Amino acid sequence: MKKVVLALFVLSFMSVWSQEEAQPKDTVCSSKVVVNMRIGASVLVNNSFNLNRKLKSQNITELNETLPEFMIGFEIFGEKMSGDIEFGFIYANPDKNSVEVLQRGFDTRARVHYNVVNQEKFAFTTGLSLAFTGNDIDIYSKSNTIDLDNLNPETNSGHISIRNQMFYAGPSVSLYLFRKSFPIRLNAGYEFALTRGRYKSDFGSVINNINENGNNRFVFGLVF
Repeated sequence: MKKVVLALFVLSFMSVWSQEEAQPKDTVCSSKVVVNMRIGASVLVNNSFNLNRKLKSQNITELNETLPEFMIGFEIFGEKMSGDIEFGFIYANPDKNSVEVLQRGFDTRARVHYNVVNQEKFAFTTGLSLAFTGNDIDIYSKSNTIDLDNLNPETNSGHISIRNQMFYAGPSVSLYLFRKSFPIRLNAGYEFALTRGRYKSDFGSVINNINENGNNRFVFGLVF
């Protein structure tokens, strides 16, 4: 799925590049395509997680549905079109009573935008966002003891490790500020969860499984 996202993004910009080469250079900004490396942070506001219903029913710590994300990537800005590719890292560690939950994730996101306003110091763009997210969730007892003289997995417990993968797509907007002095970009979008997102484990079979499709999310980001 990551390869599909990247392929769509690259094909879109190949088309944009060919169109821009044919455009006259008498607009406010040059038709030159500019590529820059960027770092930033986002907040992912998920509608809900179906897994939380199972955790709550068993008095176990629920997953955080508002998650911080730290990312690195690059943006491409042309006369008519712009976009970016980001690689983001998600981390949260909620805990309750004697049980702790560790949430980790990796995002690959691509945006393809049309430049509604393209001025020397300011720009406003809007278009489509595609994202692939892999989530790893560990649920474990704080009082779990590991005895190195007894490493037989049949006699050890207290740790559950599951994972899932999600593909998102949806509308997004970007606001470029201070482009000539200290450029920053504000992003906002709404991403629809399009895949099932069923849980798997590398350490056993998962029964009574659930889906996470339909649990969409808002994305708010600040990029430098």
